[in-house]
Amino acid sequence: MGVLVRSARTIRQTRAIAPLREPRSGAVAPPKVTVVVPARDEAAVLADCLSSIVSQTHGAQHEALLRVVVVDDGSTDATGEIAREFARRDPRVVPVRVDSPPPGWGGKVHAMHVGVEAAGPPEAGEWLLFLDADTVAAPDLLSRLLATADAIEADLVSTPGGPPAGRSATWPLLMPPGLQLIGENASPDGRGRKAFAIGHCILVRRSHYEKVGGWAAFAAIRNEDVAIATAVRDHGGTTRTVDGLDHLRTSGMDPFEQGWASFRKSFVAGTKGSAPTLAAIGLGQIAMSLAAPLSVLVGRGRRPVLTALGLAGCAAQSAAHAGTAKFMRSNPELAPLAPISGTLFGVLLLDGAVRAHQGRDQWKGRRSRF
Repeated sequence: MGVLVRSARTIRQTRAIAPLREPRSGAVAPPKVTVVVPARDEAAVLADCLSSIVSQTHGAQHEALLRVVVVDDGSTDATGEIAREFARRDPRVVPVRVDSPPPGWGGKVHAMHVGVEAAGPPEAGEWLLFLDADTVAAPDLLSRLLATADAIEADLVSTPGGPPAGRSATWPLLMPPGLQLIGENASPDGRGRKAFAIGHCILVRRSHYEKVGGWAAFAAIRNEDVAIATAVRDHGGTTRTVDGLDHLRTSGMDPFEQGWASFRKSFVAGTKGSAPTLAAIGLGQIAMSLAAPLSVLVGRGRRPVLTALGLAGCAAQSAAHAGTAKFMRSNPELAPLAPISGTLFGVLLLDGAVRAHQGRDQWKGRRSRF
């Protein structure tokens, strides 16, 4: 029964994700947008990211409508040089260097805070776009995000990135159960206990960003994306997760071991490094994933009611897996493997519990959420 309820909830949550709208047209003056890109040792991907930002159709006619602040967060590679080269070619790009966060700050949160501060005082109608350096945006992404926010009257919209070409096994194996677990604690339409947002791409009205205290209010929080979305919601704003995966891709979850580490770090951060909590969630995830197929095996030929419930549970798991996999562009045809991928994610959580107990995950690094 628990599998059926959980799967139904997942399907409902996935359907609450808003579609991306067509870019706006008409007499309404487009708003100014400041894009903040925190980058730590991202030399391998930063040029592609910045090229996609400066090529946005939003602001193409009026350069003053778009500015890009690239925060070199203590990089030891050529990240800073790439940012400065873009600044030399495009006056809209502003490079900023920070060496280490102050005590009590997380690295990425501090870098984003510095980026907003470097942008100067707020302007009327201004939006802030926080974009991970390992993403590449389609030329109309920003225009579509603004159009979507306007159409659904949202003050914060967020989308994950879709898979790159040659994606790893992270996408079909870890993405569906990972999205399910996160969605059980945060709602795409902002109506749950927490509001769902993904750090890959967050667009927020600057007025609401200032209202909640900016990133300074979340200095020590590692799941800052969900935290800021929830704060905007709690301060009277409207938040929505939107489907922009066809217009934004990320390489941050590949190869598989990097995706595993990123998810692990996310859940360690979300549980504040509590090994018992991680272990309990991991064991519960494994039990829930295996309950339906084990019911089929145990009841086969002897207990038809148990077999029927097991088959219903397997079907429900597959349907939930297919929905999340379709949203994440990650092989929905592999939905019958839901018990396997769910069990694998439980093992990932147990790995996080072990590392949290040993103090090996300090919630640092360049990526904190999927």
